[in-house]
Parts: sequence; structure tokens; C-alpha cells
Amino acid sequence: MKKMVEIKYDGLCKLGMVDVSEFIASGENATPTSRVLDGSQDHGYAEEWQEEGTICGKSCRAIYLFDAEEVDQDAENYPWDPDHIARIILDDDEEWKN
Repeated sequence: MKKMVEIKYDGLCKLGMVDVSEFIASGENATPTSRVLDGSQDHGYAEEWQEEGTICGKSCRAIYLFDAEEVDQDAENYPWDPDHIARIILDDDEEWKN
């Protein structure tokens, strides 16, 4: 079953929807964003992380959201799966239009 999420440029401009199974991680470790989630569209989640990669051949970041029960001392134990990807952020919106 496909999971469709918003694909955005710099987190602001929604460009459409994309299947998260198309995301290919770069192999680098994901990093916490340290973004405060209270009052944002992601209110209710404990942590937000981002991971570099590509989607449809375009450079991007996948944004993962985790609730308090999923947060662990060791990030390797987080559920790093497509179900936790909330959206994809493109590095260059012009790439998506072409």
C-alpha cells in the first residue's frame, strides 16, 4: 500500500504529493532538527528528524516524526520506516518542475 505525503520546497511551497516508497536515503545518518513542534502542524509529536536522500532522482530531505513512546536513548531503536515520514522537502523546486 502506498503512503502519499506532501512534497514541498524549503518547507513552504507545496508542490504536490509523492509516494514515500520512492525515497532513497543517502546512507548518511538522520539528524534531529531541534525544531519546536508545539503550535506547529506537527504538534503532538516529541521529535522531528531529517534524512538526506533523493526522490525521483531529485535531491531532498525526508522529515520523520516520532511520538514520545517511540523516542529512545539510542536513535538506532527509532522506527525508521516510511510510516514515520511526514513530508519530503526538495533542495531545489526548479528540479521538480522539469
